[in-house]
Amino acid sequence: MNGHIDFHIPCCEEFREGYEAYNKREKKGPVYFEALSLILENWGNAVGMAKGISRLIRSWNYLYANFAFNNLVECIDKNLSVIEEFRKRNISSLSENDYEKITEIYDQFLDGLKRQKDGQKSAVSVAKALNPLAPNFFPLWDEKIAYRGYKLLYLAYSSAPVYLSFFRKMKLFAAKVEHCVPHPDDRSLLKRIDEYNYSLYTKGWIKRKIVNDK
Repeated sequence: MNGHIDFHIPCCEEFREGYEAYNKREKKGPVYFEALSLILENWGNAVGMAKGISRLIRSWNYLYANFAFNNLVECIDKNLSVIEEFRKRNISSLSENDYEKITEIYDQFLDGLKRQKDGQKSAVSVAKALNPLAPNFFPLWDEKIAYRGYKLLYLAYSSAPVYLSFFRKMKLFAAKVEHCVPHPDDRSLLKRIDEYNYSLYTKGWIKRKIVNDK
């Protein structure tokens, strides 16, 4: 796996500033924990787990909330054993051996979450579904984070390879900032990273400290 870092890694001060800004300013932030609770309480019950994911997507990616709920249930049920494997994992354990499974499950959720009215797919919805199922393994993203932060462009229907590229970058990112967060914490490191990314690249609530790019 290529360990070359070609993107900005914040110092701890900047990283904390980012996730603290998120928690002060993002009004929809608590919905994530509601979704996590629903998923955990209903673990093994695909319908209940799907309700948790649906709750998050309706709030965080509402333009793509009109997916067929039964298709999501079927997708969870079909992939539950693989999801359980990934749930036990940390992103630090990502290897090339995982790429095929990640691509398969990504594409299945991409199809399962497509919008009913026009069949449009959302790469953002996939990450918002997979992360709560395995919070320490699957990173969150959106289009602005992908492009502004990591120079990654994608078309939703063929976005799995781009998500894998983002995945690899987030593994490197996580290794550099793991010491910057509380231990133990009330959320995964990947959630903290998303909060930072969202504050910097999606909302512009903080400014990047260029001096810390190396």
